[in-house]
Formats: sequence, C-alpha cells, structure tokens
Amino acid sequence: MKTAGQSGRVEGRAAPPRLRTAARVTAAVFGAYGFAWGLAAFGAELGALAGMAPAEAVTASSLLALVVLPVASLWAFAVPRVTVGWAVLGGGGVLLIAASQFAGIVGP
Repeated sequence: MKTAGQSGRVEGRAAPPRLRTAARVTAAVFGAYGFAWGLAAFGAELGALAGMAPAEAVTASSLLALVVLPVASLWAFAVPRVTVGWAVLGGGGVLLIAASQFAGIVGP
C-alpha cells in the first residue's frame, strides 16, 4: 500500500483520465481563443502604430489570428503537460492583451 508523502498527496497517483482530457479540451478551446484574441489585439495596435490604416491593421492581425487559432488548439493536445499548455496559452493571451492595452496608451 502506498503512503501519503509530506504534501498529503498519495505517491504514484495521477489525475483521472477524464479530468486530464477535460483540462486539455478547455485549454484548447478557451486558452487558444484567448491567445488568438490577444494576438489579434496586439497585432492591430502594432499595425496602427506602424502607420497602417486602422481597418487594415485589424484585418491583417485578425487573419493571422485565424491561422494561429487551430494551431494553438492542436498544440494544447500535443504538449506533454497540460499545465504548460495553460501557462503558454492562457498566460500568453493575458500578456498579449495587456501589451495591446499598453501600446494603445503609449501610442499617438
């Protein structure tokens, strides 16, 4: 019989397969969407700061995000650890959205 370690977690036990699958599916759906949204927002701000017309900047960055979204969703299933997937997709999305807000404040 396995005993509990100092952290209170039983050694050798992993999360149930349904929980792991649910975590990957939510990372693929919501994390990838947030990442693509942040990429579109940041790209639109950078394009506008670079001198593009605002409509062109939004269109170009949205088209790029449209390509990145399925790639990020598939990557969420391919990454070895779901926590890494959530950190990259969720954290990256939050950072990109924050950077786009900062670029909008700093820009002209």
